Amino acid sequence: MNHILAVCDSETEYAYGLVDYLNLRKGFPFEVQVFTSAESLYSFALRHPLSVALVAQKDYEKEMEELPIEQIFLLGEQREGTKDMERFIWKYQSCEKIVRELLEWIAREGVVGRPIAGGKEMKLVGIYSPVGKCLKTSYAFVLGQLLSKKHKVLYLNLECYSGLGQLLKKDFATDMSELLYYLHNTPDKFAYRLGSMVERVGGLDILPPFGSYLDFVSVSREEWIHLLKEIERGSEYEYVLLDLSDGVQGLFDVLRLCNIIYTLGREDGFALAKIEQYKQVLEECDYEDIWKKTQQYTIPEIKNLPSDILQLTYTELAEFARERMEDFYGR
Repeated sequence: MNHILAVCDSETEYAYGLVDYLNLRKGFPFEVQVFTSAESLYSFALRHPLSVALVAQKDYEKEMEELPIEQIFLLGEQREGTKDMERFIWKYQSCEKIVRELLEWIAREGVVGRPIAGGKEMKLVGIYSPVGKCLKTSYAFVLGQLLSKKHKVLYLNLECYSGLGQLLKKDFATDMSELLYYLHNTPDKFAYRLGSMVERVGGLDILPPFGSYLDFVSVSREEWIHLLKEIERGSEYEYVLLDLSDGVQGLFDVLRLCNIIYTLGREDGFALAKIEQYKQVLEECDYEDIWKKTQQYTIPEIKNLPSDILQLTYTELAEFARERMEDFYGR
């Protein structure tokens, strides 16, 4: 069965631009059709029932509600005169934001789309260190931005206090705890909620991190593993970067799932001792396989790292990461 989304807008250039974006978006759960007049939409919908219609405000007619369309969303330019049309999506924002709002509606109301199937095999990249102040998160973010130039990459910050909202000067509307709610309560809508929550930062997809320390540390080992498996099943990400901390329940089991692990350190005595103790604990607990797929680095001193994380790819840190990427990720 085809699950069809219609874009109807007499502003032809806009309509085709939006449709081109939707068709290029991997894993989008609908077949997309474009219409540049209400008449052509009527003609098509009477022969082919639609799951969703995105209709420009100036082209919307009340009679469209009688067509076999599960949900109609208004691509609006102004809210005046649209009280009877609750499903309003602001037209003149980025295509990415339009899709995010649309998928949020779908997750909330259960509009049927075709299954979002994973494409290429997803690889997990773990970034973890028992050593503090070693540029772990900066390295993870740089690696993600570099990889996202050629691959579809998702970054997950799994720290008690990520600071991402402050760094990005952004108030996230939701966080990862809501995604876990969907995972537990409405698993059939999980993939749509995932797509609606993702934020794009410099080409890299990120999930808003936990806002509450207590919510974060209460996530069980089994929940982390389930979440990662569902992300693979319900998306087309090629790499998922896990910026890990000791606050993750079942940390070693999550690390064991990773295809490659980066452990960063420093050259002082305490840092070296912590790395050595970490290796010893892995051996004593029968997790030696974690160290076997670990690449340990000490990042040379880098002065004047920018506070704007979007500028990190223009620093020595990016050069350091780029030089070490080829063996695992290719050119």
